[in-house]
Amino acid sequence: MKLFAMDNNKINLTQEQLKKIANYIQKEGGILLDKNRLMRFKRKLENVLIQNDIKNFQDFYHRLRFKKDVHLKQEIFNAVTINETYFWRENNQFDYLANILLPTYITQGKPQNIRILTAPCSSGEEVYSIVFAILENREVFNNLNIELIGIDIDSFMITKAKRAIYTKRSVEKLPKKYLKKYFKEINSFYHLDRKLRNYANFLQGNIFDTNFINKLGKFDIIFSRNMLIYFNDNDKQKAIEIFHRLLNSNGIIFLGHADTNMINHKLFIPLKTGLHIYKKDYIQNDLNNTNQN
Repeated sequence: MKLFAMDNNKINLTQEQLKKIANYIQKEGGILLDKNRLMRFKRKLENVLIQNDIKNFQDFYHRLRFKKDVHLKQEIFNAVTINETYFWRENNQFDYLANILLPTYITQGKPQNIRILTAPCSSGEEVYSIVFAILENREVFNNLNIELIGIDIDSFMITKAKRAIYTKRSVEKLPKKYLKKYFKEINSFYHLDRKLRNYANFLQGNIFDTNFINKLGKFDIIFSRNMLIYFNDNDKQKAIEIFHRLLNSNGIIFLGHADTNMINHKLFIPLKTGLHIYKKDYIQNDLNNTNQN
């Protein structure tokens, strides 16, 4: 029995082998790959094996499942993640954050140290869009200490976010004044001002990795936009519960337009329905506190 269909040293994964990889990816990362999506990534998955000089599927699967090859695992996740993003996407949420929500921390005497998480952060466009919105409101920028963290399962995207060099397509929705103010164009690429890069931290990690999540600490605000659609129903609810645990009391979560029908209303209550913004439920906070005492 052939483990690979081979042609001129090119690997051709079978449907059965692709299904095994898909099951592993879902178990480890929560990412649901149906048959159509799996076929879209087939060539990229095959390239991972070629680049790692793996000759047959049995060796590959053994390294992945039983030897716990961290490097190989990361390359597999990098091959199948979708990173469709650009600056100023769903920008009404950034406006609400900077001009309505964050000023309440000043006027209502709330804590002045604010932690914001973006998960997933992809190549950083969303995180830096938040930075721009905050910088444009000088009252917020001058009076609040804001820590901004972006996380993503794709290590290649984390590297791109830290480099902060973008194509014209990534910045085409960004207001021209921001493009002129915060970027330098070099050979048709847009380089973010180095000082602005220091306003955000980027970490590679999986939201279903308990050890990683526990090390992040608590947050006041979470952005997680259009990620849940890639999970099955069980993992969608697990992700929502993880975000609930990560949020401080009265914490806020910003979801994408495709995620709103997946919210658990026992954990979150609508804050701004039209903008897909939800607040950690008071009642559930009390229940959590009771269970911990």
